[in-house]
Amino acid sequence: MEKYIRLLNPKTTNFDAIGGGNHGAMTAQDVCVALSYAKLTTVQSHLMELCAMNRNSTDQVKLSAQVIHAELIQTKQAEMSIEHELSIFVALVELAKVPANYTPSERNRAVIAGVSRMQIQRKMGNMINNFKELLKNEIEIASEKINYQLKKST
Repeated sequence: MEKYIRLLNPKTTNFDAIGGGNHGAMTAQDVCVALSYAKLTTVQSHLMELCAMNRNSTDQVKLSAQVIHAELIQTKQAEMSIEHELSIFVALVELAKVPANYTPSERNRAVIAGVSRMQIQRKMGNMINNFKELLKNEIEIASEKINYQLKKST
């Protein structure tokens, strides 16, 4: 998936190394068309921006957490509470911003959320894990949709 998204940034793309088979090399336009035809949900498009396109500044993660929280409230997968919004924020940070050697401990999550460790332990720990799993599933679905469109267009 990342190799296709990299096509959108021509500064870092080695077009000679990308094989296109008998159909010619894949271009950034092919990727843009595939993204537009993939029909991603709001949650999926925000997740793809955060995880695959590196639009993951703290402000963008906070904004995406609010949008995703609102969407999950509409689909009755989340409640309208600060704990749920913070849990989604921590899950997004753990998916998009942390280094590979990060371990999701109560203290680390408390620092990210700006709450006490006990609040993570008592209330939010399981919520974070559940939302993280939900968001991973949404990323998988979005990747499958985009890959399907890429295969269809080439």
